[in-house]
Amino acid sequence: MNTKTAVLKPSLLIFSALVLLTVHCTGVEKKETDMTTDGLVPTDIEGLQPIDIRAPAFFWLLQPWKEGTLVTIDGWGRFAEISFVGANQMRIRHLVNFPRMQLDKELITWPEAGIITARTSERMHHIAAIDDGITKTHIPLLTWNHIIASPVLLDPKEGLIGYTYGLDDGVDKKLFVYNYKEDRMIHESSEEFAISISIVMNEQYAMGQQGIMNGNRRENREVFYNWRNNEIMENDLTKFITENNLSLIIGPDRAIHIGRRYLIGSNMHLMDRVKITWDEEYSDIKMIPLSYLVPPGRGVSEFVLSSDGSWSTTFIRGYRGLRGERLYKRGFFHMDDRYPNGISMPVITEDYENFGWDYGAFVNHPVHGMCFAQEWYKGRTRYLRLYKMSEVLAEINRDMEN
Repeated sequence: MNTKTAVLKPSLLIFSALVLLTVHCTGVEKKETDMTTDGLVPTDIEGLQPIDIRAPAFFWLLQPWKEGTLVTIDGWGRFAEISFVGANQMRIRHLVNFPRMQLDKELITWPEAGIITARTSERMHHIAAIDDGITKTHIPLLTWNHIIASPVLLDPKEGLIGYTYGLDDGVDKKLFVYNYKEDRMIHESSEEFAISISIVMNEQYAMGQQGIMNGNRRENREVFYNWRNNEIMENDLTKFITENNLSLIIGPDRAIHIGRRYLIGSNMHLMDRVKITWDEEYSDIKMIPLSYLVPPGRGVSEFVLSSDGSWSTTFIRGYRGLRGERLYKRGFFHMDDRYPNGISMPVITEDYENFGWDYGAFVNHPVHGMCFAQEWYKGRTRYLRLYKMSEVLAEINRDMEN
């Protein structure tokens, strides 16, 4: 049984990087430049046949990047690129000699703007605008009393990034807008104006939450927010999310595709994962509970999406190990109108995994086409595992024919 134990110990990343390079990767070059491997390892999994490529060096976390590549963190704590050579080789090359620090579990990319961002446990944010040759480390708000939400890219042309800080009750929020090109904070919300943002929906508005008073209680409502003039707008989509108490974990590659107008969240009333769709006016809202996709006693976790919104993956819950420990399997879905509700039945992998957070990402492989890539371990050896979506689609088509 394979498990992803190493990702659960980010505090050891930099301090143990050199040791891991020696222990986990035989034949690794000692220099810090390009490292390549042709270590294709066959698997004994029935059904889907993933490709396991032995990693030539330490890497941790995966995010989408430019065409055919991924972003990761290398053993020196730098933003690095994983690229592919032929069908069965991978290369790890650092993109910038930055930030060279012990990083937290958050790694976010905006490939369309050439930007990578991460955070340390000391609440420092690290930004690398690769295309512009800009790197910056800063702390928008030095506080241990607030929860830090994931940053949001507001305007790549101007270089604007939004940071939200909130108290544990989730109501009192503070928003900062930072211009990384000019290295200055251009906006800070007042104490009376509680607002958070989660993702930009169009040229004018980001979606987020506003804390409001309801009698003696403070509550959250979903809103569209214009960060340029502090304008708040509600529409059918935001009202629906508020009324149905939807819990959303959304981001550049997580659970929402703006172009195809759908998101996947949790309905706290139904206690079910749901798919929400809308039209070009953010109206005609449809909600589809997703429990029918898995057998009774199973459930789905947060979804990761491909950049074109055609593929998604999540952990399938409800499995138990020999000692009663909770285990998970990975499920893949094709997002297309040929299926009821625009989502296929899942193709589920054979291997069990321990659940922490999903650090995998979709990548358009130069040979295999669209794949899902994730860290994988066999004993103490690190691999990059690729699942080919062509095989997933073939499985779906066979099931539909039967």
